[in-house]
Amino acid sequence: MDLPPGPRAPAAWQTIAWMARPAAFLRRVHERFGDPATIRTYWTEQPMVLFSDPDAVRDVFRLDPDIAPAGQSWEFLRDFAGRHSILVLDGEEHLRERRLLQGPFHGERMRAFAPLIGELARRELGTWSGRVTTLDRTRHLALETILRVIFGARDDEEVARLRTAVETTLDDVRSLPRMLAMALVQRDFGPRSPWGRFRLAVERFDALLVDTVARRRAQPNGDSVLDMLLEQRDEDGNPPSDRHLRDELVALLMGGHDTSAATLAWAFERLARHPDVVVRMREGDPAYLDAVVKEVLRIRPALTIAPRLLLEPVEIAGRRVPAGVQVAACIWLALRREDLWPQASAFRPERWLEGEPPNPMSFIPFGGGVRRCAGAPFAEMELREVLQVAADLTFRPVRREPEQPRRSLLVVVPDRGGEILVG
Repeated sequence: MDLPPGPRAPAAWQTIAWMARPAAFLRRVHERFGDPATIRTYWTEQPMVLFSDPDAVRDVFRLDPDIAPAGQSWEFLRDFAGRHSILVLDGEEHLRERRLLQGPFHGERMRAFAPLIGELARRELGTWSGRVTTLDRTRHLALETILRVIFGARDDEEVARLRTAVETTLDDVRSLPRMLAMALVQRDFGPRSPWGRFRLAVERFDALLVDTVARRRAQPNGDSVLDMLLEQRDEDGNPPSDRHLRDELVALLMGGHDTSAATLAWAFERLARHPDVVVRMREGDPAYLDAVVKEVLRIRPALTIAPRLLLEPVEIAGRRVPAGVQVAACIWLALRREDLWPQASAFRPERWLEGEPPNPMSFIPFGGGVRRCAGAPFAEMELREVLQVAADLTFRPVRREPEQPRRSLLVVVPDRGGEILVG
């Protein structure tokens, strides 16, 4: 294939670098080979061409899904995500599912969740004292938010029951090597085998979700995302099936748990090393708080790529790319290019209050095009509410040196879990 240049190291080595030190790996690739560049990992069977130039990113996001389906890039998640999941769908099916999921995350409906999120944040952060591994705690907070806001769980007993099932299942799917191995083998060698354990965990999880859907059908709360999803009707006026709702809930869980937890952990990791930013946040200026939210999303995005599989040759920013490869808008590089972001490696919220706004194709923490995260407005609101509470804390880093990014399944997290000292 006539592909852009890239590392000549074996795919095994590139996979290890991609997982253990994704930021350093992508930076070295970009510095040596420029844009675009081709990498080869076991994450996909095909070579992957990375683009970070805004014009190229725009072209990637505009690709026809019949020619460049994005869902096939996430095929290894199908056994957990489900066949109705927006993560694995393309074309009209994807757009239909997207419209259904977007409804609860816009306007007054979404803003009505802000007080509950703020209360959950105050309750969680109020327990922090001494040495705190923020990733562990933000996972707890993000899941609490999902269970109460998305699933509609209200009493502590229901929350505890759902939490146990979700955490058990996520522990099985959070390991990327395990997920890839299971996707390749897909054979059950008994309950002690990786695939067998995974299947049993998913079956238990599914039973609990279906039971939750049945409870909400019988006794709707009226103010959760699940209640809103239950109001949906298809073209024939039929309500969604339990299986369809299950897949929607899993999509919201996968899209909103680890990503939100990682972003919050990075926020604390960055803020602990920039006390002047925290001091200014305490002044209560909404514009500055929004700038902090955007800068956290820019400098430490939870995701690194937005891939598509080419079924036909295409032209991207004047470059012909053959069929049979993956093309990806590289989120991490697009947000950290020095030619697009002055002092790109510096955490400077004030950049959002100065000068001209950035090129929209260079600020893509949630992807772009028709596959931009449907829950992006909710994710930004959640981050804003938590950071507003966090501004009242006094905290500092455990170590002077910044934490390095490492991969946890699909997201990039601080390698020491975002350690801080509170109080």
